[in-house]
Amino acid sequence: MPQLRHLALAATLAALALPVYAVQPPAYLSVPDFKQCLSEQNEGSYSSWCQPAKKPKACPRVSWRQLRALQGNDAVPACRAK
Repeated sequence: MPQLRHLALAATLAALALPVYAVQPPAYLSVPDFKQCLSEQNEGSYSSWCQPAKKPKACPRVSWRQLRALQGNDAVPACRAK
């Protein structure tokens, strides 16, 4: 029986050593009034948010600046030209 306990302990320790990956929500969700600043574009079977070239009138300036400041994977892609 002691060997069984050692195996159980080893399995528990191995499980604890595995990396845990948490998916963070997109950064734009924390920007106030982001829906007033972004547009939606059709991607075929789904729609996604995109950032227009010019600030929409209903978009607060502070929110626009925050969205424009997002970089890398956090940045909202530019809308395609129509």
